[in-house]
Amino acid sequence: MSWRKTVNPKSPNVAIAFANWLSQLCLMILPRFLYMIAGRGSSKTTDIQVERLVEMVYDMPGAPVAWVADTYANLQKNVLRTVKEGLQLKGFYEGTHYVIGKRPPEFSPVEVPDLPPRIKEHFWKPYNQIGTYNNTMIFFTGLNVTFGSLDRPASLAGGNYVHLFGDEVKYFRKDRISNMQKAIRGMRIKYGHSPFYRGHTFTTDMPDTDKIGQYDWILERGKRMKTQALMLVLKVAFVLNEALGEYAAAVESGDREEIAKKKRVWKRWEERWTAARLHKDAHTMFYIASSYVNVDILTPEWFDDAFSDDFLDSKTTVLSMKPKPEKGELFYANLQDRHFYMDGTDPDWAARFGLNDEEDCRILKYHNRRKAIDCGLDFGNMISMTLAQDDGKYYRCTKFLYTLSPEWIRQLADKFLAYYKPHREKTLNIWYDRAANNYAKAKQDLATQMKRAIEVDGEGNKTGWKVILMSEGQGNIYQNEEYNFMMECLAEQNPKLPKVRIDFYHCKPLRCSLEDAPMKKKPNSKGSLVVVKDKSSEKLPIHRLPLESTNPSDSFKYLMMKRDLRRKVGGARKVNVGETSVR
Repeated sequence: MSWRKTVNPKSPNVAIAFANWLSQLCLMILPRFLYMIAGRGSSKTTDIQVERLVEMVYDMPGAPVAWVADTYANLQKNVLRTVKEGLQLKGFYEGTHYVIGKRPPEFSPVEVPDLPPRIKEHFWKPYNQIGTYNNTMIFFTGLNVTFGSLDRPASLAGGNYVHLFGDEVKYFRKDRISNMQKAIRGMRIKYGHSPFYRGHTFTTDMPDTDKIGQYDWILERGKRMKTQALMLVLKVAFVLNEALGEYAAAVESGDREEIAKKKRVWKRWEERWTAARLHKDAHTMFYIASSYVNVDILTPEWFDDAFSDDFLDSKTTVLSMKPKPEKGELFYANLQDRHFYMDGTDPDWAARFGLNDEEDCRILKYHNRRKAIDCGLDFGNMISMTLAQDDGKYYRCTKFLYTLSPEWIRQLADKFLAYYKPHREKTLNIWYDRAANNYAKAKQDLATQMKRAIEVDGEGNKTGWKVILMSEGQGNIYQNEEYNFMMECLAEQNPKLPKVRIDFYHCKPLRCSLEDAPMKKKPNSKGSLVVVKDKSSEKLPIHRLPLESTNPSDSFKYLMMKRDLRRKVGGARKVNVGETSVR
């Protein structure tokens, strides 16, 4: 209404922040359960998830909440970084408003006499008992977040939490996340008043179940939503927003009587809004949105680039369209769920590594620190390193390391040396592309550079490692031979070939590369059709290479296709176009 007083946006007491319309919608409804499928770059974490977390900081002082990711490495390097960025955009700073991985500061009541009673009670004091601070983020109101991951199933065991956050939940297996949801319990007398009590905040982009390790259980949650109840909450929120604006305008005017009157109106509508959110029919909000909700920030050019790069992938990751089951042509067509294992994290060592700690090889349950390590290595603008050991029953790929340009050999060697510092039998057998032997006589070849970088650190000190270059004098591995070899190896019908098992979490880039690698057929010099790997994904922007390109799969090729194993494949040199339908 034109007669209503509004806030002056140029006032020094007013902070202006941008939020796309979907973020605003979620902020006005703030349901107990939020299930969001939104495209890449739609601010799912930095805005929607973080905004809900900030609301809980004030709504549930002292409360324990949990945040789960698919892997602990992803939690450290991506999720936590994004959450901190989102908090900073909203005026929350580490060390001032929250601490991570350490005990919070302590204040006596005498030192904080002017704080509001609800905050004063839990000022830097969680309501729950915290045994270790390694995996926690604690806010000034006492609200504390415990971070866990699916590759550390015990990370959230035994705790009582009042809310559960999860990002990229398409990677969450239903039974595992269901077990974690059982920890969302208790403290009803203390926090049962809050609309967030015993709720979930789950976001992801559209899952594609044709890919190993992606699950679409979140789509089932749409059946729980009651649209009419949510519309009522939204209508009340609009009135509440107007009432809050009038109160802010009254504060600016300095009229005490007007301030008191507008404050009563604002608080009355806030109570109605909370009551509407607490109604059981308004508990669940499910929404599917494309990346276009954030077009003002991403710009139209960003979408042009996404569609020109890989339109088929963009239909799910950008447009949030459900993938259609269509006949695909995959290079590693015999790759199955059985080739991956999910229990590769040692629970004892997992408990010792916190958010501020860098994991090392002791975290790997099936890694033997008294045995030599095998390594497949692929060079390029992404250098890929697949690490493996034979345990007698399976040939296990236990870890994947990589660097992206401008990082190079020295940086990857440093990552290897840090991760395998506790390893005792310091012998590394490396298989790699024949081209890496070029200029070997001058000791300028890439393989020799990697050998030297691992055996001698950046400061010129010997590391104790002995690197054996296993591909010297090796001939080319043609892609049609690789196709035939992998078809036979992954079928596990040839007793002369090892049974491969890949760590589902610690080798995530390798897993994604193997399951997505496409094939194509092209004529050879004799005019016959041969199967080759479609490597067009290696032209993607460099930050997308680890999870979307065929680069990691090439390191796996060199690791597996050793001279003696190549001879054990029947007709390895024979052209075979085979059957490459999607798994």
